[in-house]
Amino acid sequence: MSKRLSYVTIALGLCFLSNVYSDEASSETVPESSAIEPVEIHSNEVPFAAGFEEAAPVQKQITPTLPVAPVVVEKPFSPFTGKVKAKKVRLRASADLDGRVIKELNRSDLVVVNGQKGDFYAVEPPSGIKAYVFRSFILDGVVEGNRVNVRLEPSLDSPVIGHLNSGDRIKGTISSLNNKWYEISPPSGTRFYVAKEFIESIGGPEVKVQLDKRRNAAEQLLDAAALLTQSEMNKSYREMDIERIKHNYQAVINEYTDFPELCDKAKESFNILQEEYTQRKIAFLEEKSEGKTSADEGKSSSHLEVVLNPTDRMKMWEPVEESIYLGWASRNEDRSMDEFYEDQKQNAVKVTGIVEAYSAAVKRKPGDFIIKDKDLPLAYVYSTQINLQDYVGKKVTMLVIPRSNNNFAFPAYFVLSVE
Repeated sequence: MSKRLSYVTIALGLCFLSNVYSDEASSETVPESSAIEPVEIHSNEVPFAAGFEEAAPVQKQITPTLPVAPVVVEKPFSPFTGKVKAKKVRLRASADLDGRVIKELNRSDLVVVNGQKGDFYAVEPPSGIKAYVFRSFILDGVVEGNRVNVRLEPSLDSPVIGHLNSGDRIKGTISSLNNKWYEISPPSGTRFYVAKEFIESIGGPEVKVQLDKRRNAAEQLLDAAALLTQSEMNKSYREMDIERIKHNYQAVINEYTDFPELCDKAKESFNILQEEYTQRKIAFLEEKSEGKTSADEGKSSSHLEVVLNPTDRMKMWEPVEESIYLGWASRNEDRSMDEFYEDQKQNAVKVTGIVEAYSAAVKRKPGDFIIKDKDLPLAYVYSTQINLQDYVGKKVTMLVIPRSNNNFAFPAYFVLSVE
C-alpha cells in the first residue's frame, strides 16, 4: 500500500512538471497503457500533491508596444510677394539677430519671399543693392575661378553673400570705393533675411512685378510734374499754366493710393505749387490796382470792384485749402470738406486783436490780413469762409486753425469764425 501511494505521488509530481514545461515538451503524451489516470487541469489552477504548498498562478509577461511617431512630410515652400508692416525693418545678411544689417526697409516696401529659416524669411535682394567681386578673378567680363566670393562691400572683411563659378559672365564697373574690386548686381541665388513678424503675404511673386510697374508710372508722373513746375516758375503770372501740372499731381493722389509715400509727396509738391501760384496772382492784382492811370479812373466802378472784390481774394486761397483737405481725406476714408473743418476745430484756438490788411508784395505770403495787438503783429490770417475785409480796423476775437507761415516771422491761421 505504501509503495502504491509513493507511485501515485511521483506520478502527480510528474504531471505537475509536465504542465509547467508544456511549452518545451508539447509533443509528448501519456501512453494509453499507463495505469495512471489523467488529471484535469484548469487554466487558472495548478495541481498539487499532499504536503506541497499551492503554487502561485503563472503570469504571462506582456511586452508594451511603443507608439510609432508619424512621418512628417514638409510641403515645398511657395514663394510670395511680401509687404513690410512696420517702419525701419532690418534686412540682414544672415538669419539671426547678429546678422549684418544690409539696409532698413520702410512700411509698404515689397519683397519677394522664396524661403524661410527659423524665424526669418529669405528674400531676394531689393533693387539698388550692389555686390562686389575681386578684379583679379575677372577677365573681359568672364569669371576665372571656381566659387569666387561675392561680397557685400569692396573689402576682404565684408560678408560673403554669394559665389561665382568659372565661365560666369558678369556686367559691372570698377568700384569708386576701391578700384581693386568690380561692382556688380548680386548673383542669382543671393538671399537676405527679414524677421517673419514684419512681413505679410499679398499674393504670388508676380504681384511685386505688377506693383513695381505701377510705382514706376507714378514716379514718372511726379518727375514730369517737377520739370513742368520748374519751367512754369520761370514765367510771369500771366504766362503761367498750371493745369497740366495739377493733372499730374492729382493723378498720383487719386490713382496710386497703394503707394502712400508717393501720394504724400504729390500732395506736398502740389501744395507748394498752389501757394506760389496764389501769391503771384495776389501780387499781380495788387500791382494792377495800384498802377491805375487817370484814364483807368474813368472806367466803370463795377470793373474796379471785380479786381478788388474781397471775395476774389478769398477764392485765391481755395486751392491751398483744397490741397490740405485732400491730404486729410486720403487718411480719413475720403470724408467731406465739412467734416474736414469739423475735425480741424479740435485744434482751433482764439486770437484777439485789430484786423489790418496785409498788402505787401512778397512771395508766398501766409495771409491777406494781419492781427495786431497794440501795434504789434500777432499773426497772419486768411479765410475762404469769412470776408475779413468787413473787420478791417476793428478789434475782434477769431476762432482759427494753424496753417503754414512759409517761414515768416509770425504764425499763420485759417479763420473759421469771428466774434
